Amino acid sequence: MPPKYACCALVSGGKDGVLAAMTVDARDDAEVVCFANLCPLDATTEELDSHCFQTVAHACVDALGECAGKPLFRRRIRGRSKRLALEYGSGEDGDEVEDLRALLRAVTRAAPEVNSVCSGAILSDYQRLRVEAVCADLGLTSLAPLWRVPQREVLRRVRDEGVDARLVKVAAMGLNPATHLGASIVDASEELCRIEDEYGSYCAGEGGEFETLVVDCPMFVRGRLALTKTRAVKTSDDAFAPSGHLLVDAFEVVLKDNADSIEPGRVMWVEDECESVDARAASDASPSTSDGAFSALDDERVGVEGVECVLRPTLTASSILMCVSVSAEGAASHEACADAIFRYARARVVERLGAAAAALAWPRVAMTHVYLDDMSQFARVNAVYSKHMPAVAPSARACVATRFHDDVKVQIDCVFVLDARAERKSLHVQSLSSWAPACIGPYGQCVRASGLAYVAGQIGMEPTTLDLVPGVDAQLERATRSAAAVADVVGAPLGARALAVTLYTNAAHDDAHARSDIDAHPSRVMLRALRRECARGDRLFSWSPLVTQLVVADLPKNAVGEIVPTLLVDDGPSGERGYVDDDDSLVGESRAGEPLPDDHGVRSRSVLRASRFARCVVSAPRSDRPIDVIIAAASRHVAARLREAHLRLDDDDDIALAVRLYHASSAREDAVALRRALASRLRLDLNAPALDVVAVPVLACGIDDDLDAAFVLDAHACRPERARD
Repeated sequence: MPPKYACCALVSGGKDGVLAAMTVDARDDAEVVCFANLCPLDATTEELDSHCFQTVAHACVDALGECAGKPLFRRRIRGRSKRLALEYGSGEDGDEVEDLRALLRAVTRAAPEVNSVCSGAILSDYQRLRVEAVCADLGLTSLAPLWRVPQREVLRRVRDEGVDARLVKVAAMGLNPATHLGASIVDASEELCRIEDEYGSYCAGEGGEFETLVVDCPMFVRGRLALTKTRAVKTSDDAFAPSGHLLVDAFEVVLKDNADSIEPGRVMWVEDECESVDARAASDASPSTSDGAFSALDDERVGVEGVECVLRPTLTASSILMCVSVSAEGAASHEACADAIFRYARARVVERLGAAAAALAWPRVAMTHVYLDDMSQFARVNAVYSKHMPAVAPSARACVATRFHDDVKVQIDCVFVLDARAERKSLHVQSLSSWAPACIGPYGQCVRASGLAYVAGQIGMEPTTLDLVPGVDAQLERATRSAAAVADVVGAPLGARALAVTLYTNAAHDDAHARSDIDAHPSRVMLRALRRECARGDRLFSWSPLVTQLVVADLPKNAVGEIVPTLLVDDGPSGERGYVDDDDSLVGESRAGEPLPDDHGVRSRSVLRASRFARCVVSAPRSDRPIDVIIAAASRHVAARLREAHLRLDDDDDIALAVRLYHASSAREDAVALRRALASRLRLDLNAPALDVVAVPVLACGIDDDLDAAFVLDAHACRPERARD
């Protein structure tokens, strides 16, 4: 049976690329079938001014294929580091990354079984994003087995896994070309760790402190590399950090005992011209939908592929935040419904903001929720999603299946951060690694904007394989650890900085746990995992995160549960731009809301920072009381929480307010009436005539450890920076 991943390993000759290739090759479901390398156009040039590729000792790379018995594809770099922005996008003519694209395209033509690429990326987003962009364009899976592996762990693995790597370049304080060039990295590891402690450098060289050449390792089954003639070349006499590289004048491959039974890897040079970005875009462009396929009939009805589709839109906006939600029902396919939703949503955003501002708004979506009536339709809807949502710096996303009323097939909600002055950062890792599950497509692990970090929904997948971890407890613990790993990278540890967390439970697994054994229920298991993370995460705040519990019909891969956190970053919403909290502002000024008197069984929790922001969750009980009484009580709770935070909409028209309603109504008429009544009451109590409510049907809901609420409100309000007291 062929391996799941037939992999081309990107190598420069250094330890990271070789160790990554070894890691992939050791997997049961993967095999490294060839190597690929980029080198200087001028063979006499030892080191290029490249932001992405190591070229020192490139003359020795030919020997890698001979040592490992695997074919080696090489290409001379024509381009340069031209596009220096973090995101690479669709590419740029004349950039060195286009040489990588030409190289890997040639690999797939010569070895069509290759379906994946592995690289030695550890901390460099710049490098990883470029490899991922090329892989996505060529339909290859990016594998980055060392991504986010701690530096000292890399050194330990080099030692324990028998990688003999020599220092061939040094450029850091504490390293000297005269004494360190040619040294074994294993022999130097203790000194490298000391230098890291003393100077704050990276002991595994991830900051450019040094580069290496692997001369032997277990993957070199046919021979090892012997450097027979070398000389040190000093490139800087800096008194604090002299730099230099090792010039290899002569080397040879020393054959191992079984070399005769292994064919040497053939070296194949790729001299194809780089395809221009414009030509590639033209060839890849999909035909646009004709105007006749989509026609507005009235405010909520559209014709899609000749089939009427009913769209129910919700749009709430301020100058800094906008929430758009559209659901689609009818006889049209799921793909047609999703396409209609996006096109209709775009039209509404243009109507609200104007064409120019709307074009700038879509790349600023921070969080997207996709709700389906049938999770088996996910791939089809995702294909439509990929056509409409930005592929570069995408939004975070959560996807669940729920039980809609009538013929609703799809609902899509987008949260836009409109303040162009607020920095927006998207974490989008598409490479398979041991860090956290890859997001392969136009959605990222997290978006950080305006004082919040929106983390994508995490299920209990093993990151290296994207397979679900077996066992309820283990799977939910894995989901929490993945969310924590993402939070760590964006600088807002889950346990320390979680503001609000939504926990989804799959009803298929919910049914397997009788309510008599409620502690074994997946919702409780997830909640305990979250609380453990908070307990060991050096919680900064005196208050605990707000938790919303939802039971839905299905989750991706039929997972048991999904965790969707929202984190506080920097100085929080409406805080100082670029401010790093020093425990005297966000931590000192944010607090839990005061307990409110009993109001017909309605209860709530909130977190606030006076005059800045408030987040609250309100739980309404199942009750024999008239529903309008419960609705009025829930609305009073939201109003009280905003007043407590000094965020009165009647005093400031530009306060951003978003309200989500999760309800367990069994009949469509009840659900529609509930949403309308709640929206109407909130508009009255908050003096917010333009407010609308995003409604999501679920099977059960509650807050904290409760799952017996009739409905839950999740409200977030914040003031723009310029209006801050």
